[in-house]
Amino acid sequence: MGKSKFSMEFKKSVCEYANDHTYADTSAKYGITKRSICEWRKSFGYPRPTEGRRDYGIGIKHEACQYYETHTGEETVAKFGISQPVLSIWRRQLGYRNKHRGYNLYTESLQPTVTKRERRNFVMTRSENGQLKAELQQRDERITSLEERLTQLEGASTIISQLKQLLN
Repeated sequence: MGKSKFSMEFKKSVCEYANDHTYADTSAKYGITKRSICEWRKSFGYPRPTEGRRDYGIGIKHEACQYYETHTGEETVAKFGISQPVLSIWRRQLGYRNKHRGYNLYTESLQPTVTKRERRNFVMTRSENGQLKAELQQRDERITSLEERLTQLEGASTIISQLKQLLN
C-alpha cells in the first residue's frame, strides 16, 4: 500500500469534527469522501454514529415483513421509510421466507437434508412463529394501555367517593 496523503493529525481532526456533524457536512468541509471518514473513525476506535437512525420495535419489523408478503419491495420501503437492505435483514432475522427464491437462506443452511415439501413447511412454521410473536407484542401493548386506563378510572372513582362524603 502507498503512503496516505493525509496526516494523522488531519484524520483525527476530521474524526472529531464528525462527532458533532453529519458525514455529509464533514465531507463538504474537508473535501474528502464519506467512506474515508467512516474508515478513519473505525480505525481510531470512534463509535458508529447514531444520528439519523431509528430504533424500530419488533412489532413494526413484523408488520413491514408481513406487508412485503403481499406487496412489492418499493411499496414496502416507501410505506415504512426504510431501505431495501434493512427490509431484507429484518426478514432474515425474523425467519420470513426469501420472497424471490421461496425460502429463507438463513434457515436453509440450518436444516438437515429434507425434501422440498418438508423444507417449505419448516419455513412456513418459522414465518407463522414470527407472525404470532408480532400478535403477542400487539396484545401486550393493548393490555398495558387497558391497565393504565383502569388505574385512571380507579383514581377518578376515589375522587368521586370523596366528593360524595364531603357533600353529605
